[in-house]
Amino acid sequence: YTTSRGAIAVRERLVANPWAQVGAEAIAWELEKLGVRPPATRTLERIVARAGATRRRAGRRRQAKGIPYPAAPAERPGDLHEADLVGPRHLAGGVRFHALNAIDRASHRCGIEIVESNADERVAQALVCVWDRLGLPVRLQLDNGGPFVAPKGLGLIVRLCLHQGVTPRFVPPRAPWRNGTVERFNDTFDKRFFRQEHFTSLAHLTERARQFEAFHNANHRYRATSGRTPAESAGEGARRRPRPLAELPAGWPAAGRVEFVRFIRSDRKLRLPGRTFPMPDALVYEYVTAVLDLASPASEDNLRVLREGEIVATASVKTGR
Repeated sequence: YTTSRGAIAVRERLVANPWAQVGAEAIAWELEKLGVRPPATRTLERIVARAGATRRRAGRRRQAKGIPYPAAPAERPGDLHEADLVGPRHLAGGVRFHALNAIDRASHRCGIEIVESNADERVAQALVCVWDRLGLPVRLQLDNGGPFVAPKGLGLIVRLCLHQGVTPRFVPPRAPWRNGTVERFNDTFDKRFFRQEHFTSLAHLTERARQFEAFHNANHRYRATSGRTPAESAGEGARRRPRPLAELPAGWPAAGRVEFVRFIRSDRKLRLPGRTFPMPDALVYEYVTAVLDLASPASEDNLRVLREGEIVATASVKTGR
């Protein structure tokens, strides 16, 4: 039983499972479980290449253009969750659904909820269900699509976050790569799960999605976490649990923050949902973070615009509370 033969046999077994990772790191881990000391990653890649086995193609990551981007800290599990609503997709017979996918940036632990529609209440309930398994994060990072924001302002999802003690953070419009961890997981969800099986109903899809979530968290390994699985990286520490949606107070809380990352173009406009603010010339072609502070009244400039951590502009926003 040579290392080369063992590596090829392990890879063939992994490839037979459409949910499994098949790269050199996954092969090395499986060899270790068999009591075989794995060779270096590059050596494993050469062994696979010589055997004529090709790797599953991965999407290319977008390269930064050199302009400083104010990324949120995500050093520990629970610091930052990224979430996205995938769909609409359809099952046989035209049955329509969406998938709310969330992932912890630090641990890569995921949560999946299948929803029948993208109605605010249904997505909010799905988010509570995901948080019940993953725990509440410090920040939840989202794109600018519905139901996360509305054309004229903020809605139920933002209010839910704030009442749970979570800071919602919005990436720039039309920049999905800024929510890149969940976007890559969406690709995993699509190629390794949804396109691999036939689902007879929404109930069947929901059941299998929960099983895929558990498989991913227990088995997938990432270089960003030094080869640990999401479950290993997340650990067994205490997690903050969400309040049920039915207990959500009416209106907006007296405190909390909403963060918007924006790129200021030549027109010097800071564009937020339903609002536009002029910015100084010095901010043109720069990323800024606009922070809406609910604890401050609008009369005290409750919107603060930061560049590299320093306040560079302020404005007043009525919050409706």
